[in-house]
Amino acid sequence: LVKIRKNLIPIFVIIICVYAMYLRIRHLYGHTLWVDELFYLRPSEGTFLEFLRDIPKIEFCSYLSGDLFIFYPFFKIFSYDKWGLSIPSIIATVAGFYLLYLICKRYFKTIWAYLIAFLIVCFNATLIFHATEIRTYAFLPTIALAALYIFHKLADVEFNLNRSRRIQATIFFILVIWFHVYGILMFLLGLLYVVLFKPGDSNYKACIKNAARFAVPVLFIAMPFWLYCIFGPHLRYGHFNMTTFDYIPSPICDPIGFIKSVIGNLVGYKVLYVFLPGIIMPLFVFNKDRIKQLLFLSLLIIAPIALIFLLDIIQNYWFIQRQFVWVIPFFAFFVGWTWDSLLVLCGDMDRKGMPSPK
Repeated sequence: LVKIRKNLIPIFVIIICVYAMYLRIRHLYGHTLWVDELFYLRPSEGTFLEFLRDIPKIEFCSYLSGDLFIFYPFFKIFSYDKWGLSIPSIIATVAGFYLLYLICKRYFKTIWAYLIAFLIVCFNATLIFHATEIRTYAFLPTIALAALYIFHKLADVEFNLNRSRRIQATIFFILVIWFHVYGILMFLLGLLYVVLFKPGDSNYKACIKNAARFAVPVLFIAMPFWLYCIFGPHLRYGHFNMTTFDYIPSPICDPIGFIKSVIGNLVGYKVLYVFLPGIIMPLFVFNKDRIKQLLFLSLLIIAPIALIFLLDIIQNYWFIQRQFVWVIPFFAFFVGWTWDSLLVLCGDMDRKGMPSPK
């Protein structure tokens, strides 16, 4: 009984994650490979050289399609069998749950925060749909979480790394940037967050200096190939007849509808809308983490969605929830964090004999 009580949080998290995987497998059971997936897998039918030649013909960002290289060997083994092809997506999803738990452990103090964060991730309709899809969106949430977790580990030592760890971290973030066009956002915004997160530390200046020394080689190596994939041969956006606001209302014509659509997709399950007050809580609840929470909200939730939205307008591409699927775990964590802060604050006030807010 004592062991169960001490491990109550991981037990609850595991139960929720198991049920979350059940929902995702159940979706896969009733799913048939659809036109986007079939189109996406077409280059894998040929030899590896033909595969490399054909990627720019079907991808908007050419070789910034790391998932295609993951799916390629599985396609050669399983062909168009959805169960075999979904193996890497399922592994990535499980890894994402674990990474989210590790990040939560760094911040949360109450079991309720874990429940809120993991319930949002568990029942989010967008995450469920894409978790076993044969597309890049199955991997992006896990990659974003991995990038943030590694940045925290680097910030713990003020980016002062020995040669071996520096090489490993550099390779990891180069691969993050090359995996998908949004990889550069995961890198730059995650780096900015953990660096700005540390003011007040005695070694803050050293941390900034070390972080810059780490980031410059990563960008120096990664950006030439990234730029080639963006501006070199690739599928043109004009190839399809699309309008930016086909799926989500325009913020000019219907600002309330736009905000409701974005936030609704971030939560992904109406029953959990009850936790939405957590979004604005840092503005009114003066806890010690409120500045950090506002920084997290600004850099890792609002900024990537706003940048994606801006790029969609420029390119006349759909603004659609799958593009910010990798922000959803950050949003779930943020909502859990804000409620955690409120509960801790109320507990502190009770212990001091002060009336807790109703």
